[in-house]
Amino acid sequence: MKNKNIGIIILAVICAGLMAAVAFTLIKGKNGTPGKQEASVDSEEETNQSGIVEEDGQKYKRNTDIKTILFMGVDKDEKADLGNNPGENGQSDSLNLLVINKVEKTAQILQISRDSMIDIDIYDVTGNKLMTEDGQIALQYAYGDGEERSCQLTAGKVSELLYGVDVDSYLSLTLDGLVAATDAVGGITVTVPEDYTAIDPSFEKGATITLNGELAEKYVRKRDIEVLDSNNQRMERQSQFMEALIEKMQGIDDKTEYLSLYQNLDEYMTTNLTAEELEELADYKISEDIVKVPGEIISKDGHAQYLVDNKELKKIVLNLFYKLL
Repeated sequence: MKNKNIGIIILAVICAGLMAAVAFTLIKGKNGTPGKQEASVDSEEETNQSGIVEEDGQKYKRNTDIKTILFMGVDKDEKADLGNNPGENGQSDSLNLLVINKVEKTAQILQISRDSMIDIDIYDVTGNKLMTEDGQIALQYAYGDGEERSCQLTAGKVSELLYGVDVDSYLSLTLDGLVAATDAVGGITVTVPEDYTAIDPSFEKGATITLNGELAEKYVRKRDIEVLDSNNQRMERQSQFMEALIEKMQGIDDKTEYLSLYQNLDEYMTTNLTAEELEELADYKISEDIVKVPGEIISKDGHAQYLVDNKELKKIVLNLFYKLL
């Protein structure tokens, strides 16, 4: 059943860290273009008008067969406060960029830590830019409208992080969508990998439990902010949860039940993709190996900061988005 395959594929995309997602073939196409940056791979590199860049004696050219889709898991209850200017419209707590090759029909997931440090653009309530402050990439979402504008701003920052690589499309899903998806499929069974009883007493190490929507939200959202790498731990739980959800979805054979699930989630999503564009994803083979933006976690001013290793990230960008000449 093609509809079912589409759902499984999109779930596989998001399982790298998105807090919530299932299939989206019934999503209504929404207009809007994510922010795009026109910068080259790096100002230190020699770039000519043909889009050729040089790095370590090798020449590369942008691969025009590559397109990207940014998947975001959004916590609408989270706020941001940078430069004494609060952002009230949530945070993108998980970010996964699907890199697709339209000719080869292959795809790769690039996982981005929500704590990656970038320059955050701060706007007032009327949309006027006030200033730029150093902050976690997850915070940029808060300074939009909580829907299309927030997605566009976040997509623009992902583009900046990746040296100007275009983010062609986006799709966000809220935590409420996660709860709805979990309850709709009758719960998700997981085996708890570590002791997370601080989050919920039932999350004992080695315990096999079936999560309802309420518990699922705790499992993929909560973390101990006193632990420096707690976001990495949470991302691992998110991945585990989504894999279990994919398996549960594979067991749904009733087309009516499957399409009903799509419809139930529509209100929790924001996207500039049409249903037809999402349907095309069923034709792609997604790599099981997930690429992560490289870096290290430090603690500063009481907050975790993920400092991106730009030298290693540049290699990843050249490998994913460029052709060697």
